[in-house]
Amino acid sequence: MLSKISIETLSDLIANRLSMMTISDQNDLREKLVLERALTELRCAQDVGGFVETPPAYLDIPRRGRRRKVREMMGEA
Repeated sequence: MLSKISIETLSDLIANRLSMMTISDQNDLREKLVLERALTELRCAQDVGGFVETPPAYLDIPRRGRRRKVREMMGEA
């Protein structure tokens, strides 16, 4: 279990990384999705006061799929 200060610090670090990211390829997009999910989970843990064993379904990260889907997520479709 992480302390409140640790959760806040990790959340700030992830938010800073997300704000500086430039999406140039599929790997960058996947990294962005992973970081967004981690940030959401940390914020949920902070709000609930602990970690939730099963994250909500909307946090699912798409696995390596067809390029067309990734392009749509990047806004290039």
